[in-house]
Amino acid sequence: MKVFLVLFLFFGSFQQPVPADSISLQYCYEQAEENYPIAKNMELQEKITDLNVSIAQTGYYPQVSVDGKASYQSEVTDISLPGGMGPPAVSKDQYEASVSVTQKIFNGGAVGIRKKIEKTKGKQEIHSTEVELHQIRSQVDQVYFGILLSQQQSKVNGLLIEELQERLKSVRSQVKNGVLLSSQQYILEAELIKARQDSASIESNIRANYQVLSELIGQEVDSSIALILPELEVGYQSLQPMRAEYDLFESTRRILKQQKELAETKKMPSISAYGSAMYGRPGLNFLNDDFHDYYMVGLKLRWNLFDFLNSNREMQALQIQQRKVTRNQQAFTKQLEASIGRMDEQISSLRENIERDKEIIGLRNKIVKESASQLDNGVITATEYVTELTQANKARLSLFINRVQLAEVQVKYLTTLGVPLQSVTTDK
Repeated sequence: MKVFLVLFLFFGSFQQPVPADSISLQYCYEQAEENYPIAKNMELQEKITDLNVSIAQTGYYPQVSVDGKASYQSEVTDISLPGGMGPPAVSKDQYEASVSVTQKIFNGGAVGIRKKIEKTKGKQEIHSTEVELHQIRSQVDQVYFGILLSQQQSKVNGLLIEELQERLKSVRSQVKNGVLLSSQQYILEAELIKARQDSASIESNIRANYQVLSELIGQEVDSSIALILPELEVGYQSLQPMRAEYDLFESTRRILKQQKELAETKKMPSISAYGSAMYGRPGLNFLNDDFHDYYMVGLKLRWNLFDFLNSNREMQALQIQQRKVTRNQQAFTKQLEASIGRMDEQISSLRENIERDKEIIGLRNKIVKESASQLDNGVITATEYVTELTQANKARLSLFINRVQLAEVQVKYLTTLGVPLQSVTTDK
C-alpha cells in the first residue's frame, strides 16, 4: 500500500493518478532516480560549489598577515667619532613584530573569472551525475519490458493449457467409447504436463524480475501489480536529442573558454596597495636603538616575464582541448544517429510483423478448429493436432511479443534521445 500512497501523492496534484493495482514505466523511472545513491551527489555538489565560490571571493579581500622575528648578529654599523662622539651603536640583538595588509587593486579581473570557473565546474559535475543517472533508465527499461514479455508468454501458455484441457476432456470420452486409442489421450496428457512445466518456469522468471525491479526503484513491487504498457503519441520520432551529454560538452567548453580568459590576465601586471605596522628595534631608523613603533605604506607592481610567455602556451593548449571536446561531441552525435537509425528500422519491421501475425493467427485458428474436429472423428492423430495447436500458439505468442517489443524499442528510442517519457505517452 505504501507504493500506491506515494504514487498518489506524487502524481495526484498535476496528472492522472496511477491505478492502485498498476504502475507505469514513468513512475519506475522517477523512483529509481530518486533512490539511486548517486542522485544525492547533486545536492552535495551544490554545497561544494558554494564553498569554492566563497573561497574564490576572498581574492577581493585584503590579505592580512602577522609576522615576528628576533635575531642576533655578530656585528652592527658603528659610527663612533673621536672623543666618544657620534650616535650610539645599534644593539646586536634585534626584534620586530608586524601586521601587514595587502590589497589587490588591479589583476586583470582574475578573481571574477575564477568565481565563474568554479560555478561552471559545479554545473559540469551536476551534468556528469545526470549522465550517470541516465544509465539507470536503461536498466529499468530492460527489467520492466522483461517482465511484460514474460507475462505475455504466461498468458499464451495459459491459453494453450486451457485448449489442451478442453481437448483432453473430449479425447478421454472418445477413448472411453472405443473410438480412439489410449495413446491419443497419453499424447495430450504429456503435452499438458509440459505446458504446466513451462508455466511454472515463466512464473518463476516473472517473480525474479519483479524483485530486481523492486531493488531498482527502492520499493517492494508485488508480482500481482500490473505494469502498464507505454503507448507513445504520434510524432515522437521527430523529437530532438536532449541527452545530458550535450550539457556536459557545453559546460566543458565554457570552462575552457573561461580558463583562456584567466590565462589572458597573466599577461597584465598586477597592482597592489600595502601597509605594515611594526614594533621593535632598531626599526626603519637604524640609528634609533630603542623599542618603538613604525610603519610603511606603498604601492607594488608585479609583472612576470615567464607568466607572460607561458600565457600564450597555456591558451594554445586550451584551444587544443576545445577542439577535442568538439570532436568528442561529433563522435557522440554520430553514434546517437546510428542507434536511432537502427531503431527506426526495427520499429518499421515490428509494425509489419504485427500485421502479418494477425493474418497468421486467423488462418491458424481455422486450422486448429478443423484439426480438433478431425481428431474427434479419428481422422488425424493427437500428435498432428498438437502440432497444429502449437503452431497457432506460436502465432499468438509472436503477436504479443512483437507488440511488447514495439513498445520497448519506442521507449528505447526516447531513452536514447534523452526525451522524458511523460512528454509523449498517454499512460502518465
